[in-house]
Amino acid sequence: MKNSIVLFVCFLVFFLQSFNLGFANETQNTEENQPKLERHFIFDAIPLNLEEIEKLADRIFTGICIDSEEIDNDSEANLPVIKYTFKIIEGIKGIDGNEEITFKQWKPTTRTNGYEVGKKYVLFLYPDSERHVTSAVGVDQGYFEVEKTGFFRTKETVKNRHSNKGLNRNLKTQKRISIDNNEFVNGYIDRCSELGIPMRYKEFIQAVKYLVEKG
Repeated sequence: MKNSIVLFVCFLVFFLQSFNLGFANETQNTEENQPKLERHFIFDAIPLNLEEIEKLADRIFTGICIDSEEIDNDSEANLPVIKYTFKIIEGIKGIDGNEEITFKQWKPTTRTNGYEVGKKYVLFLYPDSERHVTSAVGVDQGYFEVEKTGFFRTKETVKNRHSNKGLNRNLKTQKRISIDNNEFVNGYIDRCSELGIPMRYKEFIQAVKYLVEKG
């Protein structure tokens, strides 16, 4: 009787170990097959000032969105993406004189930060990931819409989804940018950032170019 009980207990232990091992392998294989997404393509909303946004950007440009194509399962990304094409108006970093640029963005991030064909933007894009997708730095902090204001003397202004707040002063670390070669632009960026209002395109681009050259 005792021998039977011992044999039963040994069999039960062996069965449970085999089951757990198989379950662990199955779980591991399932996890390995799941798409690995870089965190900055999802919810990276750490507050950044303009200099920090510029340093994280691989490409910075002003452009008009001329095409968007929805791809349910992109062969490179193995994800649902939106493929955007922009006509370059002004290349600032990493563009090298290109007349057009095409990039793909993970579809869920385009629901609030997609691009409308025919509209003008200033974009700060992350480097392409291993899956060949990208997004604006900080998801929406490096995403600036260009709009015209005024009736008689129209001017272009830029504003991101945070109403430009924090561009001069990181709201978390309090780190400030410094446009050393132009006190007027430095003060202007500071004022618009603190008040959370649109910035004139000309002064904004001057500040960005200075930060790019500064490195």
